[in-house]
Amino acid sequence: MRIRGNRRHWLSMLLALAVLGGMAAVGLRTWNGAGETARPLIVGVSNGFIGSSWRTQMIENIEKKAEEYKRKGWISELYVQNAGQDVNNQIAQIRNMIDKKVDLLLIDPNSESALNPVIEEAHRKGIRVITFDQSVTSPYALNVVIDQKAWGARQAQWLTEQLGGTGRIVIIGGVATNPANVDRLEGMKEVLAGFPGIEVLAEENGSWDYLIARRVMADMLASYAEIDGVLTQDSMPLGVLNAYQVAGKKLPVVTGETWAVFLRKWKQLKDAEGFESFGQNNPPGIGVTALGIGVRLEQGKIWREPPSGGAFHYEVRRFVTNDNLEAELDKIKHLPDTYISDEWLSEQELDELFQ
Repeated sequence: MRIRGNRRHWLSMLLALAVLGGMAAVGLRTWNGAGETARPLIVGVSNGFIGSSWRTQMIENIEKKAEEYKRKGWISELYVQNAGQDVNNQIAQIRNMIDKKVDLLLIDPNSESALNPVIEEAHRKGIRVITFDQSVTSPYALNVVIDQKAWGARQAQWLTEQLGGTGRIVIIGGVATNPANVDRLEGMKEVLAGFPGIEVLAEENGSWDYLIARRVMADMLASYAEIDGVLTQDSMPLGVLNAYQVAGKKLPVVTGETWAVFLRKWKQLKDAEGFESFGQNNPPGIGVTALGIGVRLEQGKIWREPPSGGAFHYEVRRFVTNDNLEAELDKIKHLPDTYISDEWLSEQELDELFQ
């Protein structure tokens, strides 16, 4: 009787283990050396601000790369939602992604900290969270970003050098509370603090919008008789130039960008009156880099050098001055005015990040 009972006991245990093993297999995301998975990943993208060509190009880049990954069998579904500038709307959309049981969640956040609780919710559900373009303070997300503070500092450094360290300037920032704008302004102001001869007459938000920036600049021109420089950023430099031209005033020193329409306007003004500017990439392709990193981490790959401080910093490679303006224009001669000079890590470069 004892032997028979032991047999029943062990048979029951084996059956239970088999059932549990089957349940676990339903959610398996195990990869072999060829990069194939028993269940391709479900990827969600939560985008905040959507009011510019930059964001449109960023989403299109991700969708195109996702199609490539689908053909490889790495991804099965890609969900994309745009929340606008409303933080609560983005939180609700992220919860919707959690309910869809995504494996990998990419977020371009509206706030550095307001999304932290819902990011933790996703983490506790076993979802890998990568924030890109802009950083969050959550310990449960990997930030894949350019160094926005350094980006802003380079804009300010160029402007102050062009002015010889003295002059009256105005600042036109992006969307006030967006993390990238906050970091850029911090970098700008740290540089300006080292130049006591630079006087900041006014600082306003242009919301990364050409028309708003043009109106803000027109108001500033009405308020200040002499402005030596304008420190601004993405999608707004063209609005600044147009405000000056409508007012019939000589152009000051203006920081630029790498949008095709601005580069073409820059070339016209350079040829006509020797205008100079400075542009540096803020690549929409950062979303592609984030997707590539996230997929590889889900494949179980190990960093060669783990990112420090919860952030992988993409190093911007393309800068435009009067010296290389025509070469940059030649690269985009067949592309529309809405195109932004772009870059991201290649598949080989992504692979080289991991062991």
